[in-house]
Amino acid sequence: MSIMLPAAPGIRGAVPSLLDFGGVLTPPLGGAAQKLNRTGDRHQILVRLPPMRSEPKGRIYAARLRHAQREGAIIRFPQDGLIIGNPGAPVVDGAGQAGMVLNLRGFTAGYVVREGQFFSIIHGGRRYLYAARADMAAGEDGKMALPILPMLRVSPSNGAVCEFAAPMIEGFLDGGQVDWELLRQPFIQIPDFTITEAE
Repeated sequence: MSIMLPAAPGIRGAVPSLLDFGGVLTPPLGGAAQKLNRTGDRHQILVRLPPMRSEPKGRIYAARLRHAQREGAIIRFPQDGLIIGNPGAPVVDGAGQAGMVLNLRGFTAGYVVREGQFFSIIHGGRRYLYAARADMAAGEDGKMALPILPMLRVSPSNGAVCEFAAPMIEGFLDGGQVDWELLRQPFIQIPDFTITEAE
């Protein structure tokens, strides 16, 4: 089970990425190139933390990272400046969905998901991070057919929780070690780390 990293202190900076598992097929004799899209595209994020007091925040953060090295990590996905508002309690509307449009229900009537707004779906005990491909408003019934990116990697179950108010990225830490620098003052500096979605 993945480890929730502490919310405080907040991150100092981040570099999100979309990993594309497709490719461009370029013919050797000068024909038109073709984009080959495949399922499995996913996100990763490089996280930069500020210096923090050794006690208790630094000790706890370093301990959680060490634990996450084995189990995986969860951290809130930053969306600087985006006013999310009150999305309600959105969930997946119907089983067996696939592709790049996700049917949802449970939104506050009229709630607008903005192009590029991130959200996570909890399915099978794991979070999957997605973004909206266009602005979309929920109907009076709280339903919406939301265009998303990347395409669904799993078919979420009917009623699977969707985290719009506080999207999370869940995955494994890159690299085989976790470091933390003890400073002369009562502070600790944790070097940058990267979380890559597992699926």
